[in-house]
Amino acid sequence: ERGSMVLFTTSRKLLATAGQSRRALLQHVPLLLAAALSAPPLQALARPEGVNKPELLPAGPTTNVIDLKKYLTSGERTKMDAQLAKIEKETGFKVRVLCQQYPETPGLAIKDYWGLDDKSIVLIADKGTKGTSNMLNFNVADGVKLQLPNTFWTRLQSTFGNTFFIKENGEDISIRRAIDSIDFCLREEFGCADVPLQFKDPSKAMYGDPTDPFKGSNPFGAISDGISSGAAKIFGP
Repeated sequence: ERGSMVLFTTSRKLLATAGQSRRALLQHVPLLLAAALSAPPLQALARPEGVNKPELLPAGPTTNVIDLKKYLTSGERTKMDAQLAKIEKETGFKVRVLCQQYPETPGLAIKDYWGLDDKSIVLIADKGTKGTSNMLNFNVADGVKLQLPNTFWTRLQSTFGNTFFIKENGEDISIRRAIDSIDFCLREEFGCADVPLQFKDPSKAMYGDPTDPFKGSNPFGAISDGISSGAAKIFGP
């Protein structure tokens, strides 16, 4: 019985001590919050800094496709360059392609090189330093978003930029299928909020040869191809 009394007394002392410690901690909460709010942001949360390396721009005449990673063959680059020129001529929208691995990118230099404006779209193909990031990133000007809202870009990215799709089809098909979707949707009267079915599932394609959609031919025949951190990788915060 005496042992029980000692145990009870000890327990009361421990609870009292715990209560005092809790009250002391609560008294210091305002000071702790103030310190947290005044602390500098964590470096890991900082956005990638923009770079400016005009020396990485291609020599010679201006091209609509800059492929620093050689994701596309020379024939694919030539066809895509002509396709993007045709989009601009027929729709007024400027679509450009940049294949890079940050920080090896022309960065800010592409603004003047391509004369980017309020109706410009830049597809940035960048798999990240470990090669496992979603490859498709988009910098989209405000003048495009009425035709192609943010939902379209996030769905386009998740459809063709994921590592599974690239492993099964290749980087070039990922880029080409994304450009083909953009081309089609820029010509639609009311634009697109999602990737058209004929590009998600070429077996149900309405244009071109549905039995062989990857031959590099234009899938539109006579009628012609979310915005993520890739933009920050080029233009900075």
